[in-house]
Amino acid sequence: MKLTFDNNALNKINQLKNTQDELVLDLDDGIGEFSDYLSQNGLKYNLFITPAKTIPVTFSNVLMSNAGKVYFNHDTELTLDQDMQVIFDYHTSTFQLRSTNTLLEPNFQISKKSPTNDIAIR
Repeated sequence: MKLTFDNNALNKINQLKNTQDELVLDLDDGIGEFSDYLSQNGLKYNLFITPAKTIPVTFSNVLMSNAGKVYFNHDTELTLDQDMQVIFDYHTSTFQLRSTNTLLEPNFQISKKSPTNDIAIR
């Protein structure tokens, strides 16, 4: 599985990320450590920048990207494609998560966040 970020996405990540942080790709389905509640109908992908020591043990899958390691869980893995990229759409001023087959997330959020629940962490 491969994830590539365009230069605009890399710049945003570099502005938010420090040396103790890692990237977490999560499918917001209303459950789990990074989902406060399901805020829309359907599912939504998010990329979180979070301290490495707070990544839940359930996020044990890792893929390498041009922005570094990206952790994700089994539920998210079931919905991902083999070749994905994050691009900045100038028309909508939003990031998008795309695959070679489809647009996975038209409004892909990149933000700094820590898990909200008391959980087992690394």
